[in-house]
Amino acid sequence: MTDIPLDIFFAFIGLGGGASMFFGLLVLRLTLTRRLKKKLNATGDYWDSGTIDFGLFNTAIFAWACTMPWFQRLKKYQLLYPGLDVRSFANWFERAVAYGAIYGLMVMFLSAPFFYLFKP
Repeated sequence: MTDIPLDIFFAFIGLGGGASMFFGLLVLRLTLTRRLKKKLNATGDYWDSGTIDFGLFNTAIFAWACTMPWFQRLKKYQLLYPGLDVRSFANWFERAVAYGAIYGLMVMFLSAPFFYLFKP
């Protein structure tokens, strides 16, 4: 068995978290945000301010709204998307991908101090 240094071990964990976050946001962009655009474009909602077209930033907001129940009640979220319930609109796959993206972000940031702590 090879001996891997702890800093490299935590670097791989952080890299896995970052990859989970990136690919989760990419999949959400291709599924959830695209379906929301189609639904809201047909009714004419949310296009006056252009808030649905923020790109990956918009997708990250939707990921937080799918995973954290309190996020949709925030005043700033309601200013951007008044009355939009992303959590009920997302299907089970999109919710699972949103959890993967958010937990990947958390793992990436939590592994960074351990990387520097165990650096030789």
